[in-house]
Amino acid sequence: MKPDCSRMMLFAAVPLALAASMAAAQPGMDKPASMPLAELKQAYLACDRTATRQMLDMESAARCSFIGEALQDRAFDGSFDRLLAWWRTEKQLAAAVQTAEQPLAREGQ
Repeated sequence: MKPDCSRMMLFAAVPLALAASMAAAQPGMDKPASMPLAELKQAYLACDRTATRQMLDMESAARCSFIGEALQDRAFDGSFDRLLAWWRTEKQLAAAVQTAEQPLAREGQ
């Protein structure tokens, strides 16, 4: 028996609609769109640091996703490649600062 195409589309659309409605119902999910760009960048990097150390809960993951989308749209004209290049540069700068601060911390001990 051939599967009904309209039923398959419905089954595929329901999870997407549910996810969108859950995200829309989350308090503060519209905030990233109105955040100052510098604050949006810092929030994105904070999400990255947190996700590097631990698994994000669903609410945090959704918020970080909205922050990433807003940052990509506002700062990088929707270009994921430009967002990724910026993120890599920021990670390298943070690692360089951390490396530079380590000898200072040992000297102070």
